[in-house]
Amino acid sequence: MKTLLLILLILSSFSNIYCQNNRKTIKGKIISESVSIENIHIYNKNSSKGTISNAHGQFTIPVNVNDTIILSGIQYYIKEVLITDRHIKNKLITVELFQKINELDEVELKAHDLTGSLTSDANNLKDSISKVNPMALDFSMIDFRKTVIQEVDEIDRKKPPDITHLVSPMGPGVKASIGLKKLLTKEEKKLILLKKESGIISEIRIFISEKYFTDSLKIPIEEIDYFLDHCKSKGIIDLFIKNKKIEVIDILIVESEIYKKLD
Repeated sequence: MKTLLLILLILSSFSNIYCQNNRKTIKGKIISESVSIENIHIYNKNSSKGTISNAHGQFTIPVNVNDTIILSGIQYYIKEVLITDRHIKNKLITVELFQKINELDEVELKAHDLTGSLTSDANNLKDSISKVNPMALDFSMIDFRKTVIQEVDEIDRKKPPDITHLVSPMGPGVKASIGLKKLLTKEEKKLILLKKESGIISEIRIFISEKYFTDSLKIPIEEIDYFLDHCKSKGIIDLFIKNKKIEVIDILIVESEIYKKLD
């Protein structure tokens, strides 16, 4: 009996491995009444593999018969699709997503006895609040009848502004760099570029999610930043700026195998 159970477990293991390696890549198309069908997360529940849709709602993902595909987006209801023989045969799946409807809480409008006069309404409000809460704020020190006046420097608008401090000492017709344009040193330019790249890298990390790095790419959470820095030379920053996020993910998948082999 034990031998039979062992044989069944071995056959089951081989069957799972075969199914994992025998998955077929199919194309997908997301349709919705909403204009935004980009960056929808598509996740194969059985293989733990995932991807995202492009600007046209298109994606590709490896599947097998009876796999469950989960599609989710912030503004959409979650959709689960069971893969059938027809999907595998046509190598195509079309999924319609429905946008969430945000219902506002009911607001009750009550009658009020405001007169439109700040002075009288403020006094009435003070009396009403004092009856309910004696510790409420006291507005009696504010004189609402007093006009609020702000002092403004007088300017002689007929006299043209003095721009002599912007004229270059090199002669007329040449703009001075001081006051018009700051000349940056190489070090300052390099620092600005590094700050910009650091910001994009942070956006990529947030977009991909730490779970995808750790679970799918097998990159330890404390090494994610080092891994992304390793991938910069492959152009992930420019691709991300150009909204080519599928290409970014493809590069991360390939480079993750290379990165894990580094000493």
